[in-house]
Amino acid sequence: MSANHKRLIAFTFCVLISLVLGFVCGLTAAALGASPLAAVSGGGAATVSLLGIGVAAIALFDFADSGANAPAARTAVTR
Repeated sequence: MSANHKRLIAFTFCVLISLVLGFVCGLTAAALGASPLAAVSGGGAATVSLLGIGVAAIALFDFADSGANAPAARTAVTR
């Protein structure tokens, strides 16, 4: 698996988790009696901030190629 593919998987996971947690934050604000605008604003702010933190955390890691899909090295046949 290539390094870019690993990075894409990590980024997708980060986006999905931040969306779920932002939605939960908005629902919690609405359940506690906040106005709809405040609940949506809180959920959106949570989503953006969690996504920013997640992308910053992903940037700290160095993704390397596993080399499993790389073609075998060709060697010259000598006689």
